[in-house]
Amino acid sequence: MRFGKWLAIMLLLLVTGACSPAEKESALTWNNPLSLPDEWEEYGLGDPFIFSFNGYYYLYVSTRDTDTGVKVWSSPDLADWTYRELCTEDSLTKAAYAPEVRYWNGKFYMYTSPAGNGHYVLESDSPVGPFRVATDNFGRMIDASTFVDDDGTWYFYYAGTGGIDAAPMDSPLSVTAPGSPTGAYMDGWTEGPTVFKRNGLYYMTYTGNHVFSNGYRIDAAVSESPLGPFKPFEVNPVLIRTEGKTVGLGHNSLVTGPDLDSMYMIYHNLEGPGIVGPLRHMNLDRLFWNGDRFAVAGPTDTPQPAPTLPAFADRFERDKLGKSWLKSGKGDWSVDAEKGAGVRAANAAGIAMLRTKSETEPGYTAEFYVRAESGAKAESRVGAVFSYQDEQNYGTVWLLPALGRMELTERSGGKERVLGEADLPADFDYNQWHKIRIEHAATGNTGNADLRVYIDEMQKYAGSSVTGGGAIGYAAAGLDARFGYIAYSNEVNGSSDGRAYQPLPGQVQAVHFEEGKEGKAYRVAKKADAAAKSSYRGGTINMESDGNGGYVLSGLQAGDWGNYLVNPDEPGQYSIHFRIRPISENVAFRLVDQDGEEMAAFLAAREKEEEWQIVSAPGMDLPAGPQRWKLEITEGTLDLDWFRVGRYQPVEKWEDFFDDGNDFGWTRFEGMWSVKEGELRASSVSPAKSLTGEPGWSDYSVQVDLQRMENAGRAGLLIRASEPANGLDQNQHRSDFVRGYYIYADAEGLHLDKINYGTTSLKSVPWGTGSPGADGKLHLKVIAKGATIEVYTGDSSDPVLSYTDRSAAPFLQGRIGLQSADVAVRIDRIGVEPLH
Repeated sequence: MRFGKWLAIMLLLLVTGACSPAEKESALTWNNPLSLPDEWEEYGLGDPFIFSFNGYYYLYVSTRDTDTGVKVWSSPDLADWTYRELCTEDSLTKAAYAPEVRYWNGKFYMYTSPAGNGHYVLESDSPVGPFRVATDNFGRMIDASTFVDDDGTWYFYYAGTGGIDAAPMDSPLSVTAPGSPTGAYMDGWTEGPTVFKRNGLYYMTYTGNHVFSNGYRIDAAVSESPLGPFKPFEVNPVLIRTEGKTVGLGHNSLVTGPDLDSMYMIYHNLEGPGIVGPLRHMNLDRLFWNGDRFAVAGPTDTPQPAPTLPAFADRFERDKLGKSWLKSGKGDWSVDAEKGAGVRAANAAGIAMLRTKSETEPGYTAEFYVRAESGAKAESRVGAVFSYQDEQNYGTVWLLPALGRMELTERSGGKERVLGEADLPADFDYNQWHKIRIEHAATGNTGNADLRVYIDEMQKYAGSSVTGGGAIGYAAAGLDARFGYIAYSNEVNGSSDGRAYQPLPGQVQAVHFEEGKEGKAYRVAKKADAAAKSSYRGGTINMESDGNGGYVLSGLQAGDWGNYLVNPDEPGQYSIHFRIRPISENVAFRLVDQDGEEMAAFLAAREKEEEWQIVSAPGMDLPAGPQRWKLEITEGTLDLDWFRVGRYQPVEKWEDFFDDGNDFGWTRFEGMWSVKEGELRASSVSPAKSLTGEPGWSDYSVQVDLQRMENAGRAGLLIRASEPANGLDQNQHRSDFVRGYYIYADAEGLHLDKINYGTTSLKSVPWGTGSPGADGKLHLKVIAKGATIEVYTGDSSDPVLSYTDRSAAPFLQGRIGLQSADVAVRIDRIGVEPLH
């Protein structure tokens, strides 16, 4: 991987191997797209899949069509990768597409579809192989992915003819149930599913439509059931880029970062055809959560800070326990560089305990790897210690081999109680590695914590606890045991999102103000009402539901402020847009940089029914690199949803009469275009789309003279257009591969659509008797200002169609374009002017 030094103040502390290190922030960066040693030559890193096990990440990619075997790399931190050779060389793995690996009960299971011809499962005792073929071909087309629910039920997802299909599995090696559609579909070929569970909801990401299309992209959906129906996110695609340094983005996997809290999307970009098949490389970008909804902070292609490391971690890869550990109780502790830490604890009446000298904060996440090494009596147990203050105050997650269950206990003031119990799967092998994960979220001044416990990703407890911060560690009673990777981070439930620098250009949710103490990271003049406080994150700023699974800041008033951490990718001029809802008659707020200098000031007045509106500041000069911005409310009361930053490009007056016989400056994406007799013409043979202008244009007016050559089809203007691609390429048969607003005429009248790789009708106006456009000839004028679009025809001084996009995702910047379908069109003049 290529790295550079991060300019922000970060220090990488080196430690000696004999001590269990407290891992610190890395000074490294990553820069998409990523190249790794020993990748497939002229084929790269397609369909990247990453999963973690016992303190390391493992990466698998598709195999070049002419070759056999699956390559694997490992990393301790998602940053430094080491090639680990071929993990299988079985002849069946020639052109092994999209291999994915899941650990279960001591075995690693690889799912792959060689050359897309059905699926096989291979198994191994190690994530680096050797993997051996364990099943016959059981079909199911291509791109398998698995998910294990909290009750231990396995599910199998794959690309079907009408989107992503799913079926429950009989075992890791068998799926016999018929598949059924999940509802995850991109109106064309859909592939590359990944499913995970969070806060009781099931999320799926998936890709479409063709790997050789610049419009290859990633959508997301959510469901209350692992089999669906999955409801697409309101703002899809969640990741797309059709022009620039990286295009054709897709086939992702998702993984939790080294800090145990952040999440990353791993995907590939298309670099063109290789010697055999597509040439692709790996990319990695962070997810940011807002309630039950996430957004991908990307795609990025400039240096980003490497994933944050945990506050403490140990892999026991040495021969001494080290000075970071304390022992108590009866037990003989040892360390083996190959096997990890171990204990002989034959006496079930006493607990052998190993705990860290360092302590967590009240809110934290911790992970542990444990396994038994001997037979067990009824009272024998092995597990993890958390929130240890002293012998009278701590919690323990126990695995009870003889009883087949998990038990969660809490000791407070010397009194022990069982918080919860849960049965573990019948085939649960206690002599194999198992991961215990604890999410311990402090709940203000109540002295309690929200506690969640997971065993091998299965949630086995969710409830309250009286424990606070403290040491973590391992414990055993009545058996010999082995212990692997252990780590904790003082982040929990997405709290690290408020400490991360978000890349710009991009959109930052208001709820992602800096995590920290009041007066340092944020300030409120009036404490939050209990009814308005959200469980999404702590603090004293009011939040309320946005009606779509997320939250907005509510009731911000004069004197309130919050810091936001941002990372513009290069110096230059930018436009910034805020989505606000004034509650008082007038509101004012400003942005202040980290030196205390005002960057921009904003004023707005309340509109009827206190509706959402956009306020903007164009042409702000920004330096590159990590920065802290302070948002201050200076007058009135308002709600805040998000702010969006894009590159600024001024609109200059421009016209094209096509009298020179060409359409230089236009980019054709679909259709048969020509310039004849001073006209730009599009044939009726196929849908047609052509764009011009600059992606940083924001507010402008556009005028055009066009004629539909018969009273059929549709033709008109695209405005605020971005991410265009050829929707007819590779037999995709789509005419909506673009983002923007489409104002068009047809036999019925004038229409305004919102296109985002799918079409939503916003407003229509029918033709009246003798109205302009009834004969196919039309002079259109469109004014785009903020979130409002006004459409004029002929010489009218009043708009015939007006619409304000008050949705959570208006288009605020972009180019202009022409688009038609099912009719021949002629354009003899088009012009753009800035709004003053």
